[in-house]
Amino acid sequence: MWGLLIAILLFVVIPLVVLFNTIDSYPLVVKTEHVDIDSAIKAKNIALQLRRELNDSVYSEQRSKLTLSENEINGIIALGMRGIKRLKGRVNVTQYGIKGAFTFKLPSTPFGSYVNLTTTIIPSDNGLDIQEISIGNIALSGDLAISMAEFMMNRFLSGNATGTRLVKSIESVTVSNSQLNVSYHVIHDLRHIVDDAKGRVKHVRDELALLSDPIVVKLYYLRLCDYHGQIAARSENKISLGRYLSVTYSFAEKRSLTGKNPVDENKAGLLALAIFLGSTNFNSVVGAVDKETQLRCQPYGKKIVLANRTDLRLHFIYSAVLKVITDSGVSFAIGEFKEMLDSQAGGSGFSFADLAADLSGIRFAELALNSKGAVYLQKQAAILNQQETFFPSIESLPERISQHSFESLGGIESKYYKKHLAIINARLDALHLYKPGK
Repeated sequence: MWGLLIAILLFVVIPLVVLFNTIDSYPLVVKTEHVDIDSAIKAKNIALQLRRELNDSVYSEQRSKLTLSENEINGIIALGMRGIKRLKGRVNVTQYGIKGAFTFKLPSTPFGSYVNLTTTIIPSDNGLDIQEISIGNIALSGDLAISMAEFMMNRFLSGNATGTRLVKSIESVTVSNSQLNVSYHVIHDLRHIVDDAKGRVKHVRDELALLSDPIVVKLYYLRLCDYHGQIAARSENKISLGRYLSVTYSFAEKRSLTGKNPVDENKAGLLALAIFLGSTNFNSVVGAVDKETQLRCQPYGKKIVLANRTDLRLHFIYSAVLKVITDSGVSFAIGEFKEMLDSQAGGSGFSFADLAADLSGIRFAELALNSKGAVYLQKQAAILNQQETFFPSIESLPERISQHSFESLGGIESKYYKKHLAIINARLDALHLYKPGK
């Protein structure tokens, strides 16, 4: 009897109490900051800075600093959350503290529909000082939250108390002239620690085959390799991506007819296409193709095109595989991020043709991974070699728009931007492969 009561307490009562106290009926954050090109540029520069410091950490320990205004922080948050529609966040920076609030919208529950998280960081010249972190009605002291983070990182990361060293690497968090200043030192050999963590993640990936069975992905990769060897040797001209899609999904149909799951086969085919015609870096999240096979099967990428362009082929494939790895919202947000960066000086300019390829790749992947659409796609494999089956016309879609011109038109929140997105989606809806109801 006592055992039953304890089990009910641990597995029923406590989880219900936690749910009741973490879920709210109202959101703390209703709207995020406006997304602009400056936020995209700032995010890119921070990423480049951190990457340089990570590589330099192999040789020495160095000190560094990040300076961000409240608008820049909120712009980066909005950019990062653009693809996650249910998540919103904001930060307020004052001389008294840095207050962050985040809201995640849940499907309706008896307890409410929102999870609200808040945190307060106190300006300090002596390390990281978190006042508290709260989720709903549950509040944790800053010291306890930091200790829990240290414990988890110490358990996961290699080295002696690496998590503690990472927390202590933050030397100060101050506010001056309404700007947040974070001074820190990059711990020595962080590069090796990160590489070791990647190795552990890869081990889990290989053990669980989280995305797809690596053996099956390799089968598709080898099928693409064989086809490419035959067609590329005979052709001096550019080859349409559609021909490779046709080969991939004809192969998927044959395997599905033997009892294989059509969605699993389509997913394996998309991952193989991403590795073969996108970037071998995608293999790091799948672990399907050994180096020897990659060296033996290297396509002549510039010959394979979409709308007679290699850049559109890459946009299509990257967006499709990101849908497999994440979801369509994140995939398209990454495409928007790249286009905003391209619009700055020295870039190729903002391109709605590129976004058309992004949206086409996402739409293709959504069809391939839908239980009903998976079989339909395989049945259409023979006509995928005709580009107009799956890719819309890019005629009259504006390209090479400079940052100044794009911002003067209102950016990605403008009627101009939304009008051209609507045009692209209407053209996609009109294609044979994507007509509603298929």
